[in-house]
Amino acid sequence: MAQRHPEACPTCGSAAEPGQEYCLACGSRIVSVRRLNAFGDAWERRFGRYPGDWAVAAILLLLVAAGSAAAGIATSNGTGSSSGVRTIVATSPVVAVSPAPLTQTEPVTTAAPPRPTTKPKTSLKPPEPELATWPPRDGYTVVLGSIPARGTGLVRAQAKATEAKSRGISGVGVLLSGGFSSLHPGYYVIFAGVYGSLEQAQTVAHALTGKYPNAYARQVTH
Repeated sequence: MAQRHPEACPTCGSAAEPGQEYCLACGSRIVSVRRLNAFGDAWERRFGRYPGDWAVAAILLLLVAAGSAAAGIATSNGTGSSSGVRTIVATSPVVAVSPAPLTQTEPVTTAAPPRPTTKPKTSLKPPEPELATWPPRDGYTVVLGSIPARGTGLVRAQAKATEAKSRGISGVGVLLSGGFSSLHPGYYVIFAGVYGSLEQAQTVAHALTGKYPNAYARQVTH
């Protein structure tokens, strides 16, 4: 195919010599690309620029591919009903199964284990210690306290004597002072022990001052 050699640059309009491929003024290509003569001239007149013969070949290939696709679609539509493979699906009848009757179950109750019975604790009260009584003879003793002999005086005196006995003091008892000439009448006397001499009674009284600071020795006569 012959190449066209314009006399001027199509971009800037500068004059060009025959056979000149590029414009000396703007550097644009002057010689147009190779093309089909008749088709290329018509394209250039219609759109102003011809991209090249490759565009023609691409358009022809697209037309051929489109025709082949259309022919394939038409063939498949024409023969699908006669030569198509049919698939038969076998279905079994649906049988409704009645639900099984509900069986009522009685709740299982377990008997609670018997609670252990605890016997109430019986508090054993220790027996009251026996209080000493004054002998029929005279002697000496240690006086721990005196309580007036009226109202609950005897009960209080016995409680004091029991307390002293529980604290480890031996020979503790209660006597009524009115029955002895050496004592002032009208009192319950809490005594500790019967001794033969005043010195013995004083020794014991001194030993008991830690528990009974007011303890003292005293002679007891009928």
